[in-house]
Amino acid sequence: MRSYSRKTHTIDLVFTISLFCVFAISALAVTVAGAALYQKTADQSGIEYSLYTGMSYIEQKVHACDTSGSIYIEETEMGDTLCLSQDISQEPYVTYIYIYEGKLMEYFTRKDAQADLSAGTALLNAVSMELEETRDTLSLTITEPGGNAETLLLPLHADKEA
Repeated sequence: MRSYSRKTHTIDLVFTISLFCVFAISALAVTVAGAALYQKTADQSGIEYSLYTGMSYIEQKVHACDTSGSIYIEETEMGDTLCLSQDISQEPYVTYIYIYEGKLMEYFTRKDAQADLSAGTALLNAVSMELEETRDTLSLTITEPGGNAETLLLPLHADKEA
């Protein structure tokens, strides 16, 4: 009886290792592409969340101060500034919303006090703010450093109450 012996060829080993390497490289490429896509999506989501949250905050501030003559646009050293005036315990106060050093800022002070707008509170990163007021609408457009812009159209109801 003859004994059967199996011959091994180097091509078998090379093919197996090559197939494993192709699989490993493909898996790594898919993982890297997925991680990059996830990072881009997460960054964009964070930017949009920040912008929408800031716009919502401004919307609520405007609605809270929506009485006749209490919402106006003033030209300051920071450019166009949204001014929201209100009386607290019979004392006049004003909230300034403006752009300063790449940030959308808010500054709250007594109306008769000297305003130091550099001491405001940063709301979000922004490079510009465009304001336009008509008789019954306030238009506010904020542009972020990445170029994303959001416009908020707010109906003003104060003049309709009379």
